Amino acid sequence: MNNIIFYEAKKYERRFFEQELTEKYNLKFKEEELLPDSELSVFESGSEIISVFTGSRLNAETLKKFDNLKLILTRSVGYSHIDTEYCFEHGIIVANTPHYGDYTVAEYSYGLLLNLVRRICYGESELKMGDMYPETFGMELFDKTIGIIGTGSIGSKSIKIAKGFSMNVICSDVIENEELKKEYNIKYADIDTLCKLSDIIMLHAPLTTGTYHIIDADKISLMKETAVIVNTARGELIDTEALYEALLDGRIRGAALDVLEFEETISNKRPGENINLKNLRTSLINNKLLNLKNVIATPHIAYDTKEAVDRILNMTINNLTQYENREEIKNKI
Repeated sequence: MNNIIFYEAKKYERRFFEQELTEKYNLKFKEEELLPDSELSVFESGSEIISVFTGSRLNAETLKKFDNLKLILTRSVGYSHIDTEYCFEHGIIVANTPHYGDYTVAEYSYGLLLNLVRRICYGESELKMGDMYPETFGMELFDKTIGIIGTGSIGSKSIKIAKGFSMNVICSDVIENEELKKEYNIKYADIDTLCKLSDIIMLHAPLTTGTYHIIDADKISLMKETAVIVNTARGELIDTEALYEALLDGRIRGAALDVLEFEETISNKRPGENINLKNLRTSLINNKLLNLKNVIATPHIAYDTKEAVDRILNMTINNLTQYENREEIKNKI
């Protein structure tokens, strides 16, 4: 029987995979991420199949530790945490779980947005402290302009929700979706124009070499002082230091973040390891960013609903079954 190791495995995932796979595979579950400095057992290094989530970092240094790796099952849509070029060169298949949380993530983005601009959690905490009349002066969404960066599966759902709030929508993407333009009467623009005109900037783009720090100091300088940023995509889409400086100085109103740049330093139980000077600086700024009053942040949980998780687990099984049956893997990267 083949060995499979599941990294970043939560208890419900373990129960599911044990029920589905125990008779066919030798299974091992680890709560930790798979990182370049991870020490592998003989069982791990000899495994043909591994499964990870977004906290793992599967660069060449990590992947070289595996002697017989043939398949990587990432339980996520994004795969920027995996060196796909190395995998291609070494015949390692990578399969993801697309579209599992299109509505899930889009809905959560507006939950963060409303929390930020209406100060919901702040009002709740102040009330519990005995203040019946805290300062909760907010902003409504009606007739505001939202700039959505990335109009793929999640972005398109976000547009639909924005229209439900009677918002004006500007979009930016390398490919303009003609169906969305017709159905929702949206307009596409370049990033600079989007930043200038938007009251809200919402990120739904994948992380690529072209989108890394797509929001930087120059883009932030174009934004309105009343603008807010919502990011449920990838932390590396935003230059953390530029965002922190702008929020600290009041050059923009606020930010709602479910993801952070180099966020694995927070989840890693050994945060002092595997950090270069640049990442260490980012980690320190993250710590300061999280303590700003005009920032709300959550621990990368936009995807986390029963419905979405069920889709992830079942798609992971389907990807594995197609691999074992030597069928075309529909979700192969």
